[in-house]
Amino acid sequence: MRTELYRSAGADSGKPLVLLVDDEESVLETLSMQLGRDYRLLTAADGAEALRVLAEHGPAAAVVSDMRMPGMNGIELLHRVQMEYPSTTRVLHTGHGDMATAVAAINSGGVYRYLPKPAGTETLRAAIRDSVRRNEEAREQRQLLDRTLRTSVKALFGVLELSNPPAYKRAGRISTLVGELCEILQLGGLWEIEVAAMASQLGAVTVPAATLSKLDRGLPLNSDEQASVDAMPRIALRLLGDIPMLQDVVQIVQGLTGAPAPAEGRSALVEDAIAVVRTAIVFETLESRGLNNVNAITALEERDDAAPHVIAALRRLKGVRAAVQDTVRSVRVMELEVGMRLVEDVVATNGLVLIGKDTVITELMLDRLQNFARAVELVESVLAAVPVLRGALVGSR
Repeated sequence: MRTELYRSAGADSGKPLVLLVDDEESVLETLSMQLGRDYRLLTAADGAEALRVLAEHGPAAAVVSDMRMPGMNGIELLHRVQMEYPSTTRVLHTGHGDMATAVAAINSGGVYRYLPKPAGTETLRAAIRDSVRRNEEAREQRQLLDRTLRTSVKALFGVLELSNPPAYKRAGRISTLVGELCEILQLGGLWEIEVAAMASQLGAVTVPAATLSKLDRGLPLNSDEQASVDAMPRIALRLLGDIPMLQDVVQIVQGLTGAPAPAEGRSALVEDAIAVVRTAIVFETLESRGLNNVNAITALEERDDAAPHVIAALRRLKGVRAAVQDTVRSVRVMELEVGMRLVEDVVATNGLVLIGKDTVITELMLDRLQNFARAVELVESVLAAVPVLRGALVGSR
């Protein structure tokens, strides 16, 4: 199968892009001659190839697809286009025998126009002209909506900035990291993902200032403090509830709370966004605790909800190569073993540092920890680098 950019003598980069999809090369050639004067054209021989073309060249103003093709049919393809490129206008171009199917596709809302085969030149040009105009209107409405939403969300963030500047700065750091990861991962809908990252921290307005200060400084939190921090995304959902057209943002924040996906499921973009935002939040928290990039990323890899593709992007962003000799795990203080290296301080619940990070555990150190445990209450988990040969020992005890 071949993908081709059809260029007429008068073609230029400023003309709208239209994708033509048909498994008959003669049909593609005819459509190209009919439309090549007014549009930049791409062609594809089936649905899978059409999706690859869109991924490579970006959203088209319109997609004109045959109905009966190998693999996915025209309706299935146009439904995929609707989900992944909602502003792209979708046109079904098929024979009279598929009329009932075409009408059903139009009535379902997934297809804008139906064109019978063979469509006359003027009929075809008029239909595509209307389709491109519809695409332009959809993009203009989207831009207006984006400006409106930005204003509304900015007002919410303004409340956070005024009520708690440190929390606002933390949200900004998380959002910046999310934006950088999205660029590497080439995720669409970047604005919605960055908004979700900021929005996940809006619940900080309900968290005591002392708790947020400890969080920002990387100090250990007690169970009540941690619960208030964990509740932040749920508070954010209540604040976002009255803003229209934020479905993706809301679903991303819902995913951060651990809520199950809705019955209709989540889009691939939302699932990826949840993984990116969660990774950024945890990485920011680990950095606040004083972990360097290597140890923070290694700790992220050990989490049950780790997203390997996001962590790979984080490694690339931070210039950290994959480590093979150690693995970082969260263990109870009294489960530390000889040879492990502390990635963070061992502290008492009153904040007193008992053993500093980067210390390699020895038998003497274990005795000291047991003595400490008799005298003061310890924060019961600590991140430690575990040599691979001993990795199986941790958690088996």
